[in-house]
Amino acid sequence: MTDALSFGPLRALSTASLERLLAGSPRATFRPREVLVREGDRADFALAIVAGRVRITQGSPPVLLASPTAPVLIGEMAIVARTTRNATVTAITHARGYRIPAKLLRDAMAEEPEFERELSAFAAVRAGNNFLRRSSPFADLPSATIEALAATLEPATFSKGDVLMSEGEAGDDAYLLREGDVEVLRGDRRLATLGPGSFVGEVSVLTRTKRTATVRARGDVKVFRLRGDDVRPIIKRHQDLVARLESTMQSRHTPRHAGEVVVAPAPDDPDAVLLRDENGSAYLRVTRDALAIYRDIDGERTLRDLAMRHFERTGALDPAGVFETVATLQAAGLVTAPRVASDEPDGRILRALDLLLAPRVELADADGLATALQRVFGWAFTTGGAVAGIVVGAVGLVALLRVFRQSDPSDFGLAGILVAFAGLLVAGIGHEAAHAVATKVEGRRIGRAGMGLIWFTPVVYVDTSDAWLIAAQRRIRVNAAGPLFNFALAGVASLAALVLNGQAQDLAIWLAFANLLSVVFNLSPLLEFDGYYVLEDLTRVNALRRKALRFVFSDLLSGPRRPLTRLERGFLVYAAGVVAYVLVMTIVVLAGVPALVNGMLEGRVPSVLIPLIGGGLALGMTALLVMPFVNEVVAARSAAD
Repeated sequence: MTDALSFGPLRALSTASLERLLAGSPRATFRPREVLVREGDRADFALAIVAGRVRITQGSPPVLLASPTAPVLIGEMAIVARTTRNATVTAITHARGYRIPAKLLRDAMAEEPEFERELSAFAAVRAGNNFLRRSSPFADLPSATIEALAATLEPATFSKGDVLMSEGEAGDDAYLLREGDVEVLRGDRRLATLGPGSFVGEVSVLTRTKRTATVRARGDVKVFRLRGDDVRPIIKRHQDLVARLESTMQSRHTPRHAGEVVVAPAPDDPDAVLLRDENGSAYLRVTRDALAIYRDIDGERTLRDLAMRHFERTGALDPAGVFETVATLQAAGLVTAPRVASDEPDGRILRALDLLLAPRVELADADGLATALQRVFGWAFTTGGAVAGIVVGAVGLVALLRVFRQSDPSDFGLAGILVAFAGLLVAGIGHEAAHAVATKVEGRRIGRAGMGLIWFTPVVYVDTSDAWLIAAQRRIRVNAAGPLFNFALAGVASLAALVLNGQAQDLAIWLAFANLLSVVFNLSPLLEFDGYYVLEDLTRVNALRRKALRFVFSDLLSGPRRPLTRLERGFLVYAAGVVAYVLVMTIVVLAGVPALVNGMLEGRVPSVLIPLIGGGLALGMTALLVMPFVNEVVAARSAAD
């Protein structure tokens, strides 16, 4: 007979106690949607549900905490804590069980210490579970994860004036506030007052640093203590939790400058400046208002303080704008941001994988080499040199069309792959060297430079970030130098193909083709490469692609507007050009790549594999071409919503 109550913490009772409990607990039945217990009511009974399913909610509007199926014990938490009900329980299906009087349950706890310990522990875990679901950054975690985390929570209480944690001390536990308020102090200055549902001490736990502030109880406070060793494994398994925790930390973070920054006037815009870190690895163009916010950052002010400081200085209450500016500075690495520490894999393994997948050689400071190249080739980086390069490229393109018709892709064979590889490497080296020399001609410095492989594709890079300090009209020369070099080199190779024969001619054709591919790729209006930056400098519109696509696919689609401004008409033309570019290049890739692969592999690999290889390669290249456009349009539509 006592088997009906032999579940959960009730199993810790002796048979005699179970029989007394059963004898003194009347049966109860409930219809669907009937309320079994109501939040805020007196806790004069518990319910042992032996059949059916119930819903547990808390707060207004109600937050779903759980939907347990029988057997389940409910209402015991308030009896153990001697408080009013902290949740409402409603029947989902027909349910039945036993109504256990509070006095009878407390008598059983007094008579059997083991049962008291079991029931108290059960109630504490359930209270922690409910709290995590209702008022914590962990609310969206899977139920099983929340239950496991709740089992690690340790209830604790503090009296008025008690210090939960002290600034500067090492600490590896955090607190979830259940009841009462605490104040967050730095020195003698109050940073914030926090109430139930707040998470304190998490900065030290998650970033593995010393406490950044003192937390003191303003009255009687009840908390759940959460150990770092318990929460870190959960964060490691649920990376989506990182953003929420970092957002929580950001609200109380007091950002400071990450290092020395050089401030320079922005070319062609008296209302903007360029921020450059001391290593020259980060450049950020900001308004003078944003510069003032940057200078307000002192390691003492929170985001709220910075917003109020901005209001005092400008008279404009714009917390969202201040927060966005700080986030931009943090993303550029110029200002500190709270980051959840992670357990990094073995560094030797990462270095080995990096060496395998992306081997490279790098020159930490390439300015001397670029200066030497400028002395030799600087004469070509003039208006006359640019015109000569365009003429050579155009004449060579005509020659290439004539020679390419005489050639067959099958003549290239597998050796053509190696030739193409070498051609891409030559094109890349010349392209980046042209950018470097053009930057030196304008009197700016060159940073690091290197070459390597990424997934077995040759990549060459040169840091010309200092070119941002060049006026837009002259910066066009720097951005155009790379594609212009490739176009001229393609012309030279094409003209050479006219007088060569056999494999030498094939080599010249491939070199020309590789350089023309580089020109097309770098002039893409979608990707943030040379052609795009030239267009930005010509139009004097920063973030041109994002603004144009947002205008066309968000603002304009929401309702036509007349008359359009000159800038908006430009956005329309740009968006139309982007669509045309995507369509034309998609057709070229889908038609040309399979044919080229077929010519190279015919007779050398099983014929059944050739269409699969060619089609797969074409689809992959098409996805790389189309997806940036799709992502921009989706982002524009999302911004509208």
